[in-house]
Amino acid sequence: MKEAFEAFEREDWDGAERLYRAQLADPEQKENAMHMLAFTLAMKKEYDGARAFYEELLHRAEQQHQNEDAAIAIHQLAMICRMEGNAPIARKWLERERNLRRDRLPDDHAGHSANAYEFGEAALLEGNLEEAIGAFRLALREGKKAGDDICIACAWRGIGQTSSWYGHDPGPAYEQSIAAFKRAGDAKGEEEVRRLLEQQSG
Repeated sequence: MKEAFEAFEREDWDGAERLYRAQLADPEQKENAMHMLAFTLAMKKEYDGARAFYEELLHRAEQQHQNEDAAIAIHQLAMICRMEGNAPIARKWLERERNLRRDRLPDDHAGHSANAYEFGEAALLEGNLEEAIGAFRLALREGKKAGDDICIACAWRGIGQTSSWYGHDPGPAYEQSIAAFKRAGDAKGEEEVRRLLEQQSG
C-alpha cells in the first residue's frame, strides 16, 4: 500500500491504479484500496469507474450502519459530480451528506467543514459568489472547531478564490491558507496556494 500511495503522491496515476488494483485481492486492504483507487480514477478523469467504487463503498457502509464511512462515500460522489462540472447533482449529494452529518455525526466538525467546502466549490462552479463565500466561511468556522489545519487551509483557499472573483485582493486569505498548510505539513497544498498567489500578483 505504501508503494501505491507514493505513486499517487507523485501523480503517477497509471502506476497508482495498477498497485491499488493489486491490493483489491487482500481482504484486509480492500476497502482502503477501493477508496484510493476511486480517487486515482477521478484524477484520471475516469469518472464512471470512480463513481462505481464509491457507490459500492456507500452500499457497504449503509449495510453495516457505518455512518462516517457512508458520509465519506457520499462526499466523494459529490466531488466526482463537481469535477465533471455537474453542480446540481453535486449539490444533491452534498445535501444528503449534510443531513446525515447533522442527524448522526453532529460533532464531526472536520466532516462538516469538508461538506461546506464542497458546497462552496459547487457554488463557484455555478457563479454564485454570495453562496460560495458563505459556504467557505462556514467551512472555516467548522475547521477551527475541529482544530484541523487542512480544513482551515482549504477554507482560506476557497475564500481567496472567491475574493478574486469579486475583484478583491485574495492575498490575505491565501497567506492564511499557506500558513495553515505549512502547519499541517502539506507541502503540496502549500505550493498550490503559492502558485495562486503568484498568479494574482503577476
